This record gives sequence, C-alpha cells and structure tokens, in this order.
Amino acid sequence: MSKKIIKIEQIEEGGKNEKGVVVDKLWKLYFEDTEAPRILDKTQLQELAQKGTSPPKSIFSVTRWGSTFSPTLTDKTFYWWIVIYDDRSHTVLLPNEFYDLLYEGHRKEEPDKEEIIGDRGDISKAVSGVMNPPRLTTEKEKQEIHNLRKELDADEAFKIGLHLHDDEIEEAKNE
Repeated sequence: MSKKIIKIEQIEEGGKNEKGVVVDKLWKLYFEDTEAPRILDKTQLQELAQKGTSPPKSIFSVTRWGSTFSPTLTDKTFYWWIVIYDDRSHTVLLPNEFYDLLYEGHRKEEPDKEEIIGDRGDISKAVSGVMNPPRLTTEKEKQEIHNLRKELDADEAFKIGLHLHDDEIEEAKNE
C-alpha cells in the first residue's frame, strides 16, 4: 500500500541510487508513518511522476526550483516543481501537488506486480507455467501422426508443409 509523501529533500552532491549506480542528483522521499526515507534518482522520479500524470503524457524533465526572498521579508527558500512534457508543454506544481502526483504514480505502479507464492517462495506466472501450461501430445495423436507420415509420399508431404525425416523417406520408398 502506498503512503503519502510528506517531504522531499534534494541531495545536490548525488551518490548511489537504490540499484547502486552513482548519479549526480538524488532525492530523499519521506513518507507518513515511516522513519526510513526512500532515495530516488532523476529517472526514477520522472517515472513515478509520469505514471501519476492524468491524462497520460510522456515527461521530458522534472526540475525543482527555489526562490529565496530578501532578508527583510523572510529568510526562507520557497520551492516548486516544474514538469516539462515531451510536447514541450509544462506545469508548475507546489510541493504538495507534486507529492500527490508521485503518490498517484506509486499507487498505479503497484498493481503491475503480479506474483504467485509457490512451494519455494515467490515466482512469476511465466516461470510457474500458470499462464500457458505445456500441451502434451497424447499416444493416440502420436499414432495418427505416424500413420499419416507412412501414407504420404515425400513430395506430397513437402507440398503441404510436412517435412519427413530421412528414415521416413527411406521407409516410404521401401513400401
């Protein structure tokens, strides 16, 4: 189940992402009711934002901008997020709006993961054979195939797309 994002910190010096690849920028996502943050790189952040976009659009870039006002007004820096799409349209989001976009992306990402619990742990449907179990040729079907190959001449078999083995061609010639 996805949890709401309450804060995102940008790590300017970069580091290693979740997969161990060194990148130039990282983001720490803090979730409600969780102490451990999740660290994402730029591509992972873009993927989550893209999945959360409605209607679906491809994202070209996601950037965090900040503005610091003069000391007479406040010493705070205000941040907002710019999402630029492949068609070069863009949107400016306040932090909470961007957090909601990522939350939606994470929520839509979860149903894609289908796993089956097997005797030895989690396995995918493709590996377990649940999707398309292998079809076995019955003894009756094997006998029918063998009889058909005996009846056909090699040239006739070739015309209908049936290729006889060398021993079957020899056997047909001897009969």
